[in-house]
Amino acid sequence: MDVVQSHYISRDRSTHGLAERLVRPLGLRLAGDLHERAVDLGVRLPAGAKRRGRLDTIRRRGVLFIHVPKNAGTSVSVALYGRELRHESMRSYLHAAPDLARVLPSFAILRDPVDRFVSAFTFARYGGGAHRLVAAPFRALYMGFKSLDDALTHVERARSPYQMDHFFRPQSWYVTDRNGRVAVDHLISLHDLGQVARIIPGLEDVHFPFLNAGPRQRQNPTQEQERRIRALYRCDYDLMAQMPARRA
Repeated sequence: MDVVQSHYISRDRSTHGLAERLVRPLGLRLAGDLHERAVDLGVRLPAGAKRRGRLDTIRRRGVLFIHVPKNAGTSVSVALYGRELRHESMRSYLHAAPDLARVLPSFAILRDPVDRFVSAFTFARYGGGAHRLVAAPFRALYMGFKSLDDALTHVERARSPYQMDHFFRPQSWYVTDRNGRVAVDHLISLHDLGQVARIIPGLEDVHFPFLNAGPRQRQNPTQEQERRIRALYRCDYDLMAQMPARRA
């Protein structure tokens, strides 16, 4: 699999110029966030050919997977659709393709926030993984991180999720609607990835290989760093507390 440049700038003529003109005025760093920002503003943007193709692929498969970064999403996307999906929130799907988002069964993989942050930090510091690079607008900054504290300070100072790359954004940001309510049918722990076929009908034949693994070195956070992570991602702990009831 080729390495993916993770800045998500559309090459469709109908949307590329628009994306380039709107990114900075809207306070964004990634052109792919235009559709997310459009949800905030209540504006419907035209879908380029690639976006329409992705939506058609999801419709044909009959299940909507919300790709939360650093939660084995590359593996799940490739296994389900034969291709990667962008990191797109359920909010965005509800806005752009309500027929798809409201009718198809949906699921997302969640992960312990401390483990996820450490994985995100390693990914950021190395500039990416085997199959995906850190988005160009953030790559130099992230590769300059010397410690978990640098990454934590970056997230703490961000004025909005749009001021950080996807893998540092809260998991809850991807699975809730505009009112902050969980909008995904099934929230599944990363540890239960092998149970997806039991939980989601029609996926009995799907096998999830592990793709996009970064370097295996694990940096253990100090107690203070772990406290900061838990404070930053408190909403994700609240979200994960709902999982047993939602999986029952």
